[in-house]
Amino acid sequence: MSRGLHSTVLCTPLSYVCTLSSCFLNLCHSPFSEKTLSESIVRKSKVSQALVTLLMTTQDVSLHLNTIHILEHIASSSNSKCTRLVRQGAPHALLRSIAATSRVRPLLEELCIRQHLLLLKLAVKGTTGEKKLALKARLCGVVTVTLDLAKQCINNIDLSTPLLQVLKIYASNSSNSVSLVKNGVLNLMERYFSLYGKQNIAVFRHALDLYTQVLSFRSNASKAASSGATRKMLDLYVYWTDMDKLQKFIQVRKSILNSVKHLVGNESGRKALIKSDGIAILYATAKQSDEMKQEIQRNCTSNQMDFKVRCTNSTGPQELFKKTGSEQQAANPNDLAVLGKAIDNLALTCSQIIRKSMPKLCLPIPSLHG
Repeated sequence: MSRGLHSTVLCTPLSYVCTLSSCFLNLCHSPFSEKTLSESIVRKSKVSQALVTLLMTTQDVSLHLNTIHILEHIASSSNSKCTRLVRQGAPHALLRSIAATSRVRPLLEELCIRQHLLLLKLAVKGTTGEKKLALKARLCGVVTVTLDLAKQCINNIDLSTPLLQVLKIYASNSSNSVSLVKNGVLNLMERYFSLYGKQNIAVFRHALDLYTQVLSFRSNASKAASSGATRKMLDLYVYWTDMDKLQKFIQVRKSILNSVKHLVGNESGRKALIKSDGIAILYATAKQSDEMKQEIQRNCTSNQMDFKVRCTNSTGPQELFKKTGSEQQAANPNDLAVLGKAIDNLALTCSQIIRKSMPKLCLPIPSLHG
């Protein structure tokens, strides 16, 4: 960035800069001819560099919000512009602004949400990648800041969602993951499970993804297994299995099983699984899932597709598909194929956990023997 533009940004009166940023923000959201003007301004690399500098230097809340909104508009326009923001230091500036905002009381919730949403866009669409961003977050000392925000805002759905997504990115780094465990991320995620398991599935899944990401490192999984996490996750899996009669939350159940798979990577986790009768539960799930998959394959290849998926607690796999008289609905073969693949992955994950825990036990799926 040129020295003249840098000095212009820093020396311009604050009220004028706020007004200018508000006008440009209105241009970004205009639907007609002004939209072309805003796009032409966005193409200027000096403008985006000035916005990044403004993000690092300003302490005014309204100006900070306007700057983040404009940067969001630039990042959403194309991958190349998002990459340009990354090269100009936007992630580092944003991490520093997050650290500064966390020290303000009362907490500026709207600003925190916009900061973390922009950080997600830069991580997903930019060239930094999740691991590079996780390293920058650790160097800026923001990892524990975001975790503390997640603890404070556990009852705020709007703020919890971006915080959990950003924490998952942080947890892709082993040092960050260990630091999160030391600061109580596992207990926090269990609170999220109990709070949002029935209220908000989206937040619950984000918490579950973060939990699984943290357990992917062996040292964290060992600590979690020693504190009784295996039994808790197994009970959570049984709850979701009993509740999911229509097979709508297979991915949630699979994520829980992935956590269990990480936990049984050490001896304490395997002992806890066997002691909790987890082998029998997983064996029954794998057996039933394999039978469901075979039934789906038979119905996918049949010529008459006038059946409807019905999963009940008492019926066997032979009644999984049945005609409904006057309420017959034609099933989509593509949807059935996707469902069959998801069920197959569920059975495979169960079998992998059984093999890890009891290597000599005969697997419930015949095709995996050998």
